[in-house]
Amino acid sequence: GYAALRKIEEKILLNLFVQNHVIASGGSAIYSAQAMTHLKSGGLLIFLDVDLATLQIRICDFSTRGIAKRPDQSFAGLFFERFPLYTRHADIAIKCGNMTQEQLCERIIVEAGIP
Repeated sequence: GYAALRKIEEKILLNLFVQNHVIASGGSAIYSAQAMTHLKSGGLLIFLDVDLATLQIRICDFSTRGIAKRPDQSFAGLFFERFPLYTRHADIAIKCGNMTQEQLCERIIVEAGIP
């Protein structure tokens, strides 16, 4: 179930070497404060902030997607549960719903202060 998946995800993240790496975790990784602390120990935690409506378009079939959630939880409920966790743990949050990949990469470089 979803709780077991979150524990497995946490264990894997805690065992990663995180220096000088880009790690795109699953969305449920945010539930582990330990994993977030570990990821931040090697660099910046960047939250790619996309609004609910855009995510609903991007994730076509929420029911079959394999998202770690409670069985009774809606997509909107999951979004509003996770959003404060993402913002709490993020070193940088970038509103990027309308950006191309190139624009997002440029923004990350600027926000992170990468020369």
